[in-house]
Amino acid sequence: MATEHERVEIVTIGGGATAAMLAALILPETSHRVVSIEQGDDRWTYPDFGHNHDALAHESRYAMMQDLSQVSWTWRPDANSPALPMRQYGSFNPGQGLGGSMVHWTALSWRFAPETFEYRTHYTERYGADRIPDEMTVQDWPISYDDLEPYYDTVEYDMGISGQAGNLGGTIIPGGNPFEGPRSRPYPNPPLAESAFGQMFSAATKKLGLHPFPTPAGILSRGYTDRFGNNRAACLYCGFCTRYGCEVGAKTSPITTWLPPALETGRYEVRTRSHVIGIETAPDGTATGVRYVNADGEEHFQPADIVVSSSYTLENIRNLLLARSDAHPDGIGNDRGMVGKNYTYQMSQTPAKGVWEGRRFHFYMGNGCTAPQVFDYDSDHFDHSDLDFIGGARIFASAGQRQPLESANGLLEGLTDRQWGADWKASFAQNWDSVGSVGINGESPAYAGNFCDLDPNYKDAWGRPLLRITFGWRENERRMYRFIAERCAEMLDAMGPDRATYTRELPDYRYDVYQSTHATGGCIMGNDPGDSVTNSYGQVWDTPNVFVTGAALYPQNPSPNPTLTLAALAYRTAEAIRDRYFDAPGELLS
Repeated sequence: MATEHERVEIVTIGGGATAAMLAALILPETSHRVVSIEQGDDRWTYPDFGHNHDALAHESRYAMMQDLSQVSWTWRPDANSPALPMRQYGSFNPGQGLGGSMVHWTALSWRFAPETFEYRTHYTERYGADRIPDEMTVQDWPISYDDLEPYYDTVEYDMGISGQAGNLGGTIIPGGNPFEGPRSRPYPNPPLAESAFGQMFSAATKKLGLHPFPTPAGILSRGYTDRFGNNRAACLYCGFCTRYGCEVGAKTSPITTWLPPALETGRYEVRTRSHVIGIETAPDGTATGVRYVNADGEEHFQPADIVVSSSYTLENIRNLLLARSDAHPDGIGNDRGMVGKNYTYQMSQTPAKGVWEGRRFHFYMGNGCTAPQVFDYDSDHFDHSDLDFIGGARIFASAGQRQPLESANGLLEGLTDRQWGADWKASFAQNWDSVGSVGINGESPAYAGNFCDLDPNYKDAWGRPLLRITFGWRENERRMYRFIAERCAEMLDAMGPDRATYTRELPDYRYDVYQSTHATGGCIMGNDPGDSVTNSYGQVWDTPNVFVTGAALYPQNPSPNPTLTLAALAYRTAEAIRDRYFDAPGELLS
């Protein structure tokens, strides 16, 4: 018999970034209550981060990540192949615990380009409908860049983003990204210091006629006080950033920004070490709350007016698919079979790598945002008329945070005759801080054959099916990669390495190799329930008191990292719930 708690207005599945944002924006201006059910614990606080420079624990043993012995995912390259579970970390690094993945993120903070939001329309009108392959299921977003710009602006100031504006109200600003959409204000803080290798990259790409600019970072370049009254210190460039919590709070996370004002209301509760096992529904299909199991194995039920699936992308998809009842035989949001469709990822590769013999770049310092970017070949910023693909990639120099333990595997691959023996060891000792690369994050368009569903064979610790991912690259991405890889080679050559290696063909997608944590889609937003799971607020079409937050909403994945956009969407959803939903429960109209 489950213990039933007092009903609240909102319950969230997960206590990560978007849950904290909703609580921080809704609770101070209402009398509502929010409960978050979080599978991790609450140990990730600043005393724990102080001087915890343990690369073995964080880089190699994934101390801050989800426990794969309890919940994992399976993968297959196509629908005709068997699927196997991830038992050791590869593609993704989803976090767990108070604040979620945003506690250990790298903090790249991108706005998406205006054409991203009208993807199919843009390419069709510019190049013709025949340029989009038949299997490609890309579609326009239900909102535009202009709709989201005010929320981008607010989020950037709440987070204290460090960067250089490239387009202020339509005026191109030297030194910034000239391809970005117009912004209403500059960044609140100047960009982070540029790494030594980044300075080489900037100089070389400028000579090639390109437009390098500083990476916008959710890391403070100077002390900052946000509108909630949180006082934070500037980055130390300590070199322990990605996969670590920030010891001085310079890196934005729910712990630095949204949790304090939410908890201060006294009406926000995060129940940690608790795992949601199902969204419950009434006979009419309306969600009534969530059922969960705590650390002692005791079953609980939290009733709520609104259920928000605010988990990692893959778990958001699974949460809806598992919510089966007489009213929803195939899961919530899946009355038209759309849950799991348009699953996309991010093409993260290193096409060009070189060694500068004896030179020290100090890669052990800094963070993933201290290297510049080039967007000249991203999206449709270059003419595709005579090319055999659509899409593009952002290109960047190696960033900081390279530890000897973490970098040994593959650092000199392609640059030495072999990866073992006395000569290799000597070369590694000589050059581990002398190897730099030009990397990319590329687009991942949506295809009918890339999707997620429930695995018929593998189950989690509570006996529920794991999510099965069916995903692989298509010819469009292989052609795109060949083109982008040549551009990366040109940039690296202009930097004058002593030796270099190039990867000119896109390797097949592999589940066991880390590329990024940026899984997107599967619960996509749209204008019509026939081709989407939610409306523009993340409100599920067939169950209007269930909302989805995060990158699962994206119809396809552009090259920039997803976090700033999912935050802007969460702000927009929070505003709509706070100001409109409770006055007239039901579908939120744009």
